[in-house]
Amino acid sequence: MIEVRLHGRGGQGAVTANEILAEAAYYEGKYAQAIPMYGTERRGAPVTAYLRLDDVRVRERDLVHNPDIVVVLDPAIAQRPSILEGLKEGGLVIANYPYPPERFPLGGDFMVTTVDATAIALETLGRPITNTAILGAFSKVTGLVKVESIEKAILHRFPGSLGEMNVNAVKRAYERTPPPVKARGEMRKGEEVPLSGSGYGLIRSAAGWRTFRPVWNYDKCTGCRMCWIFCPDNAIDWVNERPVWSYDKCKGCGICVEECPTKAIEFKREEI
Repeated sequence: MIEVRLHGRGGQGAVTANEILAEAAYYEGKYAQAIPMYGTERRGAPVTAYLRLDDVRVRERDLVHNPDIVVVLDPAIAQRPSILEGLKEGGLVIANYPYPPERFPLGGDFMVTTVDATAIALETLGRPITNTAILGAFSKVTGLVKVESIEKAILHRFPGSLGEMNVNAVKRAYERTPPPVKARGEMRKGEEVPLSGSGYGLIRSAAGWRTFRPVWNYDKCTGCRMCWIFCPDNAIDWVNERPVWSYDKCKGCGICVEECPTKAIEFKREEI
């Protein structure tokens, strides 16, 4: 039996990716068990999902504590040593990370491969929803599920043009994912509090959740205060009739970008 743990953030589709993998395995005559793990998290909050794959019926019902494979949908989370918690010796990490696997910052007794799933999602979907792109990487480096089965599961879940765009994301990630290499980074597990160690209401800053940063164009801003009204985290102050961001509070949800009537706010990708 192969056990997989997926790490992502609310809005990136980690739970959906888990279910698509399970459905794809079913098409190939395998048994699968997909377990989501989330509560009241909002967009941007850490989300975990678990998957078991086997050729015989899966009877375990607990969470995956010692995964063979860790899949990370978010490039900021990919730098956290806590994603390695419980990973079996010689295990595999598949990470959304904008640099080659040789530059992956975490080290230990495991193999790693990387793909810039965020860039692929923006190319194919126009939004940083990275779940289907990371599935292309999963298929290529593990061989556990054929890419054709993943595409079939995606089209079953998302018929029409939306499904075709997601299939395109899978194909591009499949082509761009390099073979795994031995992890050589300096940071190792046990050097920080696990991701599950604190809830949204306990943390002081959600800035680490951010993949994109909102940036203002004051020439377009009319002072309507729509961004200030809709911001769910009080990350915007009003000074001298102009909005001012508190980036320590901003998790990059993008609501201000969507609600701005003059398009005075744009999203810029954070540097990793």
